Amino acid sequence: MPRSPTEPLLLTPGPVSVSLTTKQVMLRDRPSGDVEFQEDVTLARTYLVSLINGQGSYSAVPIPGSATYANEAVIATLVPRGGKVLIHSNGVYGDRLVEICAARGIACAVLRTPPFTPASAEQFEQALAADAAITHVFVVHCETSTGVLNPLEPVAEVCRRHSKGLLIDAVASLGAVPIDARKLDFQAVTLSSNKCMQGVPGVGWAIVQSDALESARGNSDSLTLDLWDQNQHMEHSGAFRFTPPTQVVAAFAQACREHAAEGGTEARLERYRRNWRRLVDGMRQMGFVTVVPDGFASPIVATFRYPNHPDFSFEALFQGMKRRGFIIFPGRLALADTFRIGCMGDVTESDIADAMEALAETMQEMGIAELGRADPAPAA
Repeated sequence: MPRSPTEPLLLTPGPVSVSLTTKQVMLRDRPSGDVEFQEDVTLARTYLVSLINGQGSYSAVPIPGSATYANEAVIATLVPRGGKVLIHSNGVYGDRLVEICAARGIACAVLRTPPFTPASAEQFEQALAADAAITHVFVVHCETSTGVLNPLEPVAEVCRRHSKGLLIDAVASLGAVPIDARKLDFQAVTLSSNKCMQGVPGVGWAIVQSDALESARGNSDSLTLDLWDQNQHMEHSGAFRFTPPTQVVAAFAQACREHAAEGGTEARLERYRRNWRRLVDGMRQMGFVTVVPDGFASPIVATFRYPNHPDFSFEALFQGMKRRGFIIFPGRLALADTFRIGCMGDVTESDIADAMEALAETMQEMGIAELGRADPAPAA
């Protein structure tokens, strides 16, 4: 079905397209001290803790801004002064954690693997054995610069054995991929309002282990990024310390309601998987090659290599798709000559099928009639 270019479907790693009902929530001005707004905040905080099975042991703390703000708040609050973070990086967002540490003057070690390859438990073991100063390990669950899904269980087990605090960037996975605090015993997990939870941009969240949060009292050297202070203020007053993004938070509360109504994480994961399967199969039928081996691929976003054809241009592909009502995303510098198509947001398998038709039309418009059928990415 053709879409309007003025209201395109976002097939990107974020922001994502959201439901009309979530958008409509933002049409009304909302005072931050109103009972209804405080109820929305409480609903969102409670629901997020329930998603990780963290009732009674974790607290969900909102930080205005993107999820990068939440990641920096976690580092600033939970890593003790004189502490050191081991960061696994196989993409742009692992590198961003390194940038945060560098900007804050916090010591870090980097465990780097190729862009489509997760780190093994043995690699984490070796990194911790080599540096006794490490107090925390920070990993990116879904690295959306490629679409790779990094397993959490192996690193959680290593952290448990070595008594290291585990921090998880689940910015692009929480809400669609199960994350169980009872099994992983992490200190904190971060997420974005505008990815798998299908809210709008403007607030990041940190779901923090209550004991770790209380132990971090007075640790942060930042006023606005102090998770302990933000949490204690919300526990006592039900409100933000400073003026909150009221419409964004209200929309997020609505997104939580719709997440529950859909069937929770499992139902959303199943829909995203159907989207991903239709996308990857359709692209391979047209001759495109995926970057990440299927065994490591997330159902969140897929990365494709530029075809080896003299008439191919990503800019022409982007503009052709945009004219047909679909927005796709270029690759990152870490993976040159690639582009990404997202599967998350208020998107269905039928939407992906329509996008495949639009992409095929755009390729014909470029004068590319046939690329040949592509095989899956090689196994790792």
